Amino acid sequence: MKNRLTSLKNAALNKTWVSFINENHPYSLMHWSIGGLHNDQKDVWLLQDEMTFEAQEFETIDLAIEWIRENMKEISDILG
Repeated sequence: MKNRLTSLKNAALNKTWVSFINENHPYSLMHWSIGGLHNDQKDVWLLQDEMTFEAQEFETIDLAIEWIRENMKEISDILG
């Protein structure tokens, strides 16, 4: 699991995003610096469920990876 999380983090840092599968369900982890209708300035990492488009914000990629480590035990593919 540790190697998968390291690969996930490295891919996200290199491309500013990475997609992966957890329990046959697609997710993306992406950096968001500008977004929204009014170009809201943000500097966060988003973990997005690609089926429902629900997203969680994390202040750093390390916080996002820690949340993934604690809550997603069945990462099978890294697509980034």
